[in-house]
Amino acid sequence: MKRFIFVLFIILNVTSVEAGFHLPSPSLIEITQTTPKAAYISEHLILTGFDGPGIVEIYSIIGNKINEIKSQNLKDFKTYMPLEKGNMYIIRVQALEEVYTLKIIASH
Repeated sequence: MKRFIFVLFIILNVTSVEAGFHLPSPSLIEITQTTPKAAYISEHLILTGFDGPGIVEIYSIIGNKINEIKSQNLKDFKTYMPLEKGNMYIIRVQALEEVYTLKIIASH
């Protein structure tokens, strides 16, 4: 009987270990990466989500190169670019050893 009580005592005193993954509170997480985007507003080509130096190339939808712009800083990139209204264009951005391809439709 003593042995049964001793075993029961051990079983009741075992603490469970909970394994889990806990994320830090949302206020401690800082998101710095943004998705690269291109927009054409009021005859200006605007790029967001890039940083550092790079090359911006503009192509017609059939592949003709329209313009090439070298920039020392692509952050908050905005340049005057008269494009034909209603046409689609391919924007190719070479930035920090990566190449991004984006599409825009010129509207005024």
